Amino acid sequence: MMSGINIKTSILVLLLAPFAAFWYSRYQVLSLAYFNAQSRMPRHANFTSYEIKFADQIRSCEDALLVESRGLAIVPCDPGRETWNTVMGNFVDNAPPDPNAELYAYNYSSSSPSASSLTRIRILNFPSSTELRTLGLEYHEPSSTLLVTNHRRAGARIEQFQLDLDTLTATHVRSLPHPLIYAPNSIAALSESEFFVTNQHYFPARSHRLLWALETYLAPPIASVAHVRILPNGTVDAAVVARLAYANGLALLRHDTTLAVASTNTRLVKLFSISSSSSTTSNHPTLTQSTSFPVPFLPDNLSVSKGQHGDEALLIAGHPHLPSLGAFARSRRTCNRPELLSDKPPEQREEAEERCKTLSAASWASEWTPEGGVQHIYSGWEYPTSASVVRDKGRGVGIVAGLYAKGLLVWRD
Repeated sequence: MMSGINIKTSILVLLLAPFAAFWYSRYQVLSLAYFNAQSRMPRHANFTSYEIKFADQIRSCEDALLVESRGLAIVPCDPGRETWNTVMGNFVDNAPPDPNAELYAYNYSSSSPSASSLTRIRILNFPSSTELRTLGLEYHEPSSTLLVTNHRRAGARIEQFQLDLDTLTATHVRSLPHPLIYAPNSIAALSESEFFVTNQHYFPARSHRLLWALETYLAPPIASVAHVRILPNGTVDAAVVARLAYANGLALLRHDTTLAVASTNTRLVKLFSISSSSSTTSNHPTLTQSTSFPVPFLPDNLSVSKGQHGDEALLIAGHPHLPSLGAFARSRRTCNRPELLSDKPPEQREEAEERCKTLSAASWASEWTPEGGVQHIYSGWEYPTSASVVRDKGRGVGIVAGLYAKGLLVWRD
């Protein structure tokens, strides 16, 4: 027979176990500030060579995708993120709106000089009075459909374009607003009219600052993955199909039967099995979590690299050191605008200029396969704020795009 003391001890253990698990998970994240400081973070460079390209042409390119049939990388670049960042909660209210974000095509298979291999994609029929503040994008190649998240000041939505790769033009088709697309981050397309999208927070920073901060640091599983259908009349049908903490990057695996989702503030990538709806009243699938795995950084965007035999590797980019990311992000508005530096008194200007020269932030990019687990591609401080990594395995080319970086890190194997 169990004694009264043993019963009390067992009850106490049962009551304390959830709190212990919670604080351990928070330690796993917060400890990165120490272990991934510049003097301690391990370095990786598992490729033959690399260079930082287009640093004088583009900056703040948060996402990237490859059209391997063309040898093209498509990247959305938004210097306006320096004054308007809905994900990190950085807003400069007294600054006039920046010019709209731009889309660029990088011909990474070209032997032409670097300057001519980057082309700005012309955006057609987009309302001149509408802001375009980009984060994630997705391309459905069979239908030439390009989907782009838009975090405009008047309210977030997704923009649908028809992308012509021959003329490098993106013709605006429609905007896709919906109450369940309120903080869109990453998109994974199943077809030209069906996709998944993450809402990275339940409480947006702009309207719920304190709750947003608590959600960011306490990591309750309340952010969402929504499944979206564009109906024939152009309206949007959407439903929440999963909830997790800080839902960020998305990628489809295993012939669209598995969805990988980055949970940024838990350091986890979660894999969900996709099942067709069994309900006669719902057009939305069911997601069931099958597994998850940790990474030694805060995962941001995800992509899939395919080998010639159909093998897949999940690529993950993210942020190893949150304090340096925050400091770097807050500094970019001044550091990238010489007129703001010149307005400062001489002593403050010299101090600010020196800080702009020396301040950096870390990057980390890895890959995961079921057989090999997590393997690291790059980690270092030479190129800052990695948000996305993509790779064309056949051509031996990989690209890292940085949230606040100038240019792209391009490696070759």
